Amino acid sequence: MAKNTSFFTGLIVGGIVGGIATLLTTPSSGKELRANLQANRKRLDTTLQQLKNESIILKNQMKEAAIEGTQVVKEVSVDIKNAINQFKQEIEPHKIELQKEIDEVEKKIKQLEQTLH
Repeated sequence: MAKNTSFFTGLIVGGIVGGIATLLTTPSSGKELRANLQANRKRLDTTLQQLKNESIILKNQMKEAAIEGTQVVKEVSVDIKNAINQFKQEIEPHKIELQKEIDEVEKKIKQLEQTLH
């Protein structure tokens, strides 16, 4: 955004300086000079209005992009949570089965210890 602002500022200042330099170095009558100044002022006003309109459009586009980005992040977050919950549900039977096997192994180890003593 700062680069665009610098560019537009440079464009405006350059246009003004160029216009003034042209007016001052061109030999013309007072009437012609006033007409040239009027034409340059109108062009400058038009350019400034265009820059203003374009900056408003850019600002609105940036807002929309930020809103859409936020929505996408929320959707991805929900999808990840759902995937994790589904994974937990899928492994639960295996977890219970593993716990049973661990309990069985511990029981056999205790029996073996008792027979060895």
